[in-house]
Amino acid sequence: MIKLDDIKDKSALELLKSYKGKNPYILLMQKEFNKNGKLRLTETQSKYIIDNFNKEPIKINRIIEISEFLGEELKRKENLSFTPKRILIQYILAETEKSLHIYGKVKQNQEKSKMYWVPKTQLIDDPYLEPINIDVDFQKYIDLDTLHRNPYNHQKEGIKFLLSRNGCILADDMGLGKSYQAIIAALESGVEKILIVCPSSVKINWEREINMFTDHTSIISGSKWKPNKFTIINYDILKNFHSLNKRRGKKEKPTDPVIEFKQEIANHKFDLCIIDEAHYLKNPKSIRGKIMSDLCINHGINKVWLLTGTPIANRPMDYFNLLKIIKAPIADNWVFFAKRYCAGKKFFKQLQNGQRKQIWLTDGASNLDELSNKTKNIILRRKKEDVLDMPEKTIIPVLQELSKKAWEQYDKLWDEYIDKKREEAEKNGIEFTDGTLQRDLIELILLRQFIAMEAIPYTIELAENAIEQNQKVIIFTNFTDELLELQEHFGNECVVHYGALSTKEKQNAVDNFMTNPKIKVFIGNIKSAGVGINLTVSNIVIFNSFDWVPGNNEQAEDRAYRIGQNNNVTVYYQLFKDTISLRMWNILQNKKEIISTIMGDTPIKEISEEERMILNYIEQLKKDENEKG
Repeated sequence: MIKLDDIKDKSALELLKSYKGKNPYILLMQKEFNKNGKLRLTETQSKYIIDNFNKEPIKINRIIEISEFLGEELKRKENLSFTPKRILIQYILAETEKSLHIYGKVKQNQEKSKMYWVPKTQLIDDPYLEPINIDVDFQKYIDLDTLHRNPYNHQKEGIKFLLSRNGCILADDMGLGKSYQAIIAALESGVEKILIVCPSSVKINWEREINMFTDHTSIISGSKWKPNKFTIINYDILKNFHSLNKRRGKKEKPTDPVIEFKQEIANHKFDLCIIDEAHYLKNPKSIRGKIMSDLCINHGINKVWLLTGTPIANRPMDYFNLLKIIKAPIADNWVFFAKRYCAGKKFFKQLQNGQRKQIWLTDGASNLDELSNKTKNIILRRKKEDVLDMPEKTIIPVLQELSKKAWEQYDKLWDEYIDKKREEAEKNGIEFTDGTLQRDLIELILLRQFIAMEAIPYTIELAENAIEQNQKVIIFTNFTDELLELQEHFGNECVVHYGALSTKEKQNAVDNFMTNPKIKVFIGNIKSAGVGINLTVSNIVIFNSFDWVPGNNEQAEDRAYRIGQNNNVTVYYQLFKDTISLRMWNILQNKKEIISTIMGDTPIKEISEEERMILNYIEQLKKDENEKG
């Protein structure tokens, strides 16, 4: 085979004359040239010859599932009487950024193979992905483990799944041991430098888990960079060790502040990055989202394994950045993804300066079965009920009624808001209008916390009934005020877990709840205590208030419902009749159905336009928080 240096200065026609490879398309052009003594090449043909002169066709010989769109195109072009759902790819002849040139068949009784150009986005299966039979000596890790744990069968399968892929998502239900699987897979892979990115609240858990097998660990805190074989860092301090770009613009003056360009993470050249609670990266515009995309895509981390029980927190677009970070082909084209799977719509907004701004709406869901199929080879998801003989988890929404006094306060808050808005409108010369939907929306801001405080007596009653039966109780909250009021009531019988505490204080709260028989109640903020911790000493979970993202609630539920739980788990949600809490509960159930469809479970039902408007408004309320992330 001719070396690359020997062909770079030669014309496509000269290369065609000397071609001795096996690409049938180049051979076809060569045959025509030899027959006629001349050949006029198009620019595309010339580029094809130059790009593929030194490349041999890649043998695949696999039947690949294709999209309905590609099937219809092949039916039209090949004049078929049916719409093919699969194609046989015998060889990949060439590849561009968006397409594959293949040699194969589109129907079972096709006598001769042919060449086809197929868009990568229309291939549901990955033609390059081959099943890999990996032998792992699990006894070695049982002996190495200080607890001598024997992996469950699903964990053995998960370890082999990680080992067989450079980029993938382990999306097991919360509590099935994702970190345990990732640690053994990392050790078995033979890599030397492993970066673990996780929420701050679970850094100590990761260190403890790794130390069951090796003491070569380092937790990164503050601004001190001390890596080890396993280097553990939390999302919030990534920016301390990785700058996204250097300062640009005019020449710096001596008086300008010095901006340090930080590249400690990139310069360490990690072989493997394990990202825990990877749904934290769903927003590509957040600081952590940008940093992890830059590290994983632009700085040569070969292996990236994402761990999350909720790869899709709300909607299909939440999935895109995760797929991009693991370099999944389906994430190569944002516009296609938005249109195809998010019912994306584009429009233009006229700005005051006369310019037009392009805006995309991507909060919808479409072609979810296809999305599920096209990602099935890069995601492994198992439910507890499918892989373990787990006890049951029962969800009980408890419907309460506001007292007459509470209703008066509820309405007073609204009236005060209306008066304030009317006054602002009059001052600015704007016509003020009121509406039922507007009221529903503003309740999310003004009255959600009010409802949470009203729920406290009911939550206390539920918890004390369980304590009287010698049970421990987990209570989840959204607001600091409700958490502190519950803490004041239960006093020395409780521990708390929320954002104001240090990592060490949070871990002490978990340890005390799990080991101290005098501690009966664990009170945690959903965001702070909803991930990465084990609270299986309790089987009663009460949501005094709940989050608008289904995945956050499910994560919190499963602090009790995970490996190690031997009793049936009961989860109570406090709802109030005729308030926004009940309406949002119903909408959240539909959100869960959308997520289940993408994960390959159930079909979805349509939501009303009013519900969609409320969901859109919620997303807007959360935007600032996400961008800070």
